[in-house]
Amino acid sequence: REGYLRGASVLVTGSPGTAKTTLGGAFAEAACRRGERVLFVTFDSQASEVVRNLASVAIRLDAPRVRPRMSYLTSRSSACSAEAHLLRIKAAARRHRARCVVIDPVSALAKRGNEQTAHHVIERLVDWAKAEGVTLFCTSLLAHADPQAESTPLQISTIADTWLHLGYVARSGERNRTLTVIKSRGTGHSNQVREMI
Repeated sequence: REGYLRGASVLVTGSPGTAKTTLGGAFAEAACRRGERVLFVTFDSQASEVVRNLASVAIRLDAPRVRPRMSYLTSRSSACSAEAHLLRIKAAARRHRARCVVIDPVSALAKRGNEQTAHHVIERLVDWAKAEGVTLFCTSLLAHADPQAESTPLQISTIADTWLHLGYVARSGERNRTLTVIKSRGTGHSNQVREMI
């Protein structure tokens, strides 16, 4: 079988517009179609906006087989501390009996004075997910404008089991999205930069 290991933490990094949320939505939809329950945590966007936007690329989180297994937690990143966000995420996942949690973007936890505590909160989130057998899928904006830096806010990349990096390549008057598997512990994976369509 292919795919992420149960209880793994998956990190998707990239600049704005590289399709991080799209990959999170595709992961959530596939999990629901397999019969798993998913909590989709979105910061600074309403759940209805996420559903609408993903439908434009044929990811149907409102489909009859998907909708009953999906639950959403929306919050302004500045509404509370990173610690309080963690408590809300864990409580919502337990209520929904989620086997998968998507957080888009997890880098929002470092906003508004949470920079000092956010890394420890992320470590505890990953530990909790592993202990509960919950597969964690997080998106994160790059810490630097230069994608070659390959560093993430909160240093999440050091604790993630799988790290996917999305970027752009501009040539011949086109800007194409790229996908690279930086690492994926316990799995065989390509080392090539691929076009993501």
